[in-house]
Amino acid sequence: MVAAFSDEDHCRRLLEGMVWPDGRVCSACGYKRSIAIAGRDMGKRRARPGLYQCSSGDCRFQFTVTTHTPLHSTKLPLRTWLKAMWLLLQSDKGLSSVRLAETLGVSQPTAWRIGHALRLMVARENMLAGTVEIDHFHLDGRPRKRPDEPPPGRGRKGQANTEKTTVLGMVQRPADRVPGTLAGDARAAVVTGLSLRAAERAIETQVSPEARLMSDEAKAFMAIGEGFTDHETVNHSSREYVRDAVHVNSVEGFNSRIRRTIAGVFHHISPQHADLYFHEMGFRWSQRIVTGQAVRKTRRGRQVVRTLWSRVSPALQLMQVFRFATGRQMRRSPDGGITIKSAVAVFG
Repeated sequence: MVAAFSDEDHCRRLLEGMVWPDGRVCSACGYKRSIAIAGRDMGKRRARPGLYQCSSGDCRFQFTVTTHTPLHSTKLPLRTWLKAMWLLLQSDKGLSSVRLAETLGVSQPTAWRIGHALRLMVARENMLAGTVEIDHFHLDGRPRKRPDEPPPGRGRKGQANTEKTTVLGMVQRPADRVPGTLAGDARAAVVTGLSLRAAERAIETQVSPEARLMSDEAKAFMAIGEGFTDHETVNHSSREYVRDAVHVNSVEGFNSRIRRTIAGVFHHISPQHADLYFHEMGFRWSQRIVTGQAVRKTRRGRQVVRTLWSRVSPALQLMQVFRFATGRQMRRSPDGGITIKSAVAVFG
């Protein structure tokens, strides 16, 4: 990594190859023809290196490889961005902003915004298809005791059962178990109290109606399953966890990974920025390939066949990250936070 990202000009050419694998594309209109403007390195004009102009007569927009991406108008060197992305992709559960700042040699607020910009780039908009498992879980710890206020829930009308943040997890099963098969995509979204309306909004934007849905016996999931091609459930209250190929073990594993990542790396995430963290965790979950199968024994001595996985190299993951960077922008808000300008790629 240090050798590959040591030169700024080399990093720019490397980034252009990943963002534009089929040739330069105008960030404003999508026109595929452009000219390079001679910069300071050519001794003709005071234009910065890597500046291009669209050849369309109606556009003539000047752009670089970072225009209309989360790296738009960045003052940091490109080698800092590539090193940060490499560190996030090679880690098992991600890096906190404090740890990232120490490694890159920048301030903690800068590292915090770098992390969110990179999480925005790994977001995926494709709908989950095939067999999709859904399940919910809660984030945050036990609420503080308030002697002068009644505890939440306890059957009181109009009060939630808990003050924790409710999250809905969705995992697409891999198409096959043949060695070399990629793992399915994984998503998560914050929902309000797991109400039917909130769960529907989260699922209808992520899961295709032709998918085969797997869930537990929650009432909200039972109502949502009527809008899909097929819906199978397991009854956890009756200690039924697996029935042939019907289970939600994959999504429960993903939910557990989210909880352990937050507890061990980030310690706490706000519900406002939780979706960005879920993008990173879901992308890391999907960057695995099947390497084979092995027979294992359970605690009760029963033999089961387990799938063996191997992680995709960070060098190959980088190409998937920057391929869909154009069209996603992040700006600094007046109060020092971040504002997402566009969360959907304009040109694929």
